[in-house]
Amino acid sequence: LKGALNGWPIYLGMFFIIIPCVIIVSYEKGFQGTYPFYDPPKVNFMGRMLTWELFYAFQFITLEFFFRGFLVHGLKKKLGVYSIFAMVVPYCMIHFTKPLPECLGSIIAGVVLGTLSYRYKSVILGACIHICVAISMDFLSLWHKGYF
Repeated sequence: LKGALNGWPIYLGMFFIIIPCVIIVSYEKGFQGTYPFYDPPKVNFMGRMLTWELFYAFQFITLEFFFRGFLVHGLKKKLGVYSIFAMVVPYCMIHFTKPLPECLGSIIAGVVLGTLSYRYKSVILGACIHICVAISMDFLSLWHKGYF
């Protein structure tokens, strides 16, 4: 956790850049057909949805530790900064089943988050931004589907 908050203005700026993009793509049918992965009941859905989001958030913590932690920092002795690009390939691949803008965006996000992890030696804020974006995507999709 040492230095986990280093670079927080950059992460905050990234969040403010990506949220308008998420709002724009949330109007697309492909987006609404993909998110959320959990389809809650229309009645009293909030409790179940919050439980789902808690587990979903934990999944993003493990994802960040694997891709931006294990792969980037595990390969940096052998590959140096190129460990970021080695990580981006499988990271993009797990987005192949998602809408095309998200899949392409995963390349940019992977490089940026990988670079920040490489520089600041932490995945904590990367996990935070990933969680915030994912939860925003879920709730925007639910909003378009008439849950709110």
